[in-house]
Amino acid sequence: MWKIDKVKELGRRRRQKVIRRPQKKIPDVYPCPECGNTAIKIELYKDNKVALVKCGSCGLETLIDEVTPLTEAVDVYGTFIDRYYEERRLTTT
Repeated sequence: MWKIDKVKELGRRRRQKVIRRPQKKIPDVYPCPECGNTAIKIELYKDNKVALVKCGSCGLETLIDEVTPLTEAVDVYGTFIDRYYEERRLTTT
């Protein structure tokens, strides 16, 4: 009469599966605005309050002195990009 499989399903709610998305990681290497390669490495020296931004391909190198104990590599990269394009804008005009 009733199949055993259908008896188990009667009257019960199915539990929804929880889909977990993996968190995105902040990259270690960033794209260089001068050569276009993904070769920018950032070395943070929080005790000296400086950071060294260096491209492994073209040799572009900048020292950033706006480092606080809460500063991360991505913050230094943003500061570097702002300075790079500001200098570029000033030299072209």
